[in-house]
Amino acid sequence: MQVFSERTDKPHAYLFGEYTNPLSFDPIELALSEDGKTWQSIFDNSNLSNVYLTDFDWLPPVIADTYRTAGTRDGQELANSRLDQRDLVLRFIAYCHGDADEKLTFQSLSNFLIRRHNYWVAFDNGGGRMYHVREKTITAEYYGDKMMMITVTLNNFTGVAQSIMPSTHINEMPNIGLGLPTDTVNYVFSTPEFDVNNIGELPIDPLVQGDYLDITLTGTGSPTIANTTTGDAITCTRPLTTGDTFNLIGVNPQINGQAAGINTDNGIIRLASGNNHFKITGCQDLNCTVSFYFKYLN
Repeated sequence: MQVFSERTDKPHAYLFGEYTNPLSFDPIELALSEDGKTWQSIFDNSNLSNVYLTDFDWLPPVIADTYRTAGTRDGQELANSRLDQRDLVLRFIAYCHGDADEKLTFQSLSNFLIRRHNYWVAFDNGGGRMYHVREKTITAEYYGDKMMMITVTLNNFTGVAQSIMPSTHINEMPNIGLGLPTDTVNYVFSTPEFDVNNIGELPIDPLVQGDYLDITLTGTGSPTIANTTTGDAITCTRPLTTGDTFNLIGVNPQINGQAAGINTDNGIIRLASGNNHFKITGCQDLNCTVSFYFKYLN
């Protein structure tokens, strides 16, 4: 997956002999995607060749607590707690040729960032993470007719960040900051017992949080897939034969691409943060793939 620009002449701080390069800093590369798969870099947008991202805020998670009263007991007790939406603030600098160029530049950046649908943003120094956002505000401060500072506020409405690529493509990730261990991490297995390492800071919960988790199993027999770490399990009651594929996509089981909820015991699988021990019984000649995105507080 290509996330950032493949240009060999990306904007950068001026070097010795680069007398026409006005930059005294290395700009941050920003990329956008509406599906998390096809990306567009700001460095590849010819209308924004004079606009540079200088900074974005690493905002702390926002905790939203709900309390309830208990009869005549003093105070309140915590009913539930969740991560709430938060703002992601981006700061740009633009070098222009005049008033008209400033207005056109502001319009081009607005067109780049304002989308009809939710979208993902990623930063080349963001540790291989992406944020699900919507544009909130965009304002400009003008310094004469040749330069302006633009502040963009994005609403990270999910309240969390996640890895740009799923676990099965971990070798393609820019992994600085993802928490990858120094030893080999694998998410394709051919043995009945194996460990799935969720290197993210948050659990993966397809039922409550709607997290993406795709478990793909081939083999023969009626498999039971159990995560002994969380105590979750699901059993496929329809015997699989050679060539059959069982998928658990979130909370929706499928056999050969067709809905198969009636052929299971309606179990679910979640992943705790850290190591998860899996055990598969009732199945021979198995091959299992566990695909999910790592989730982070920031």
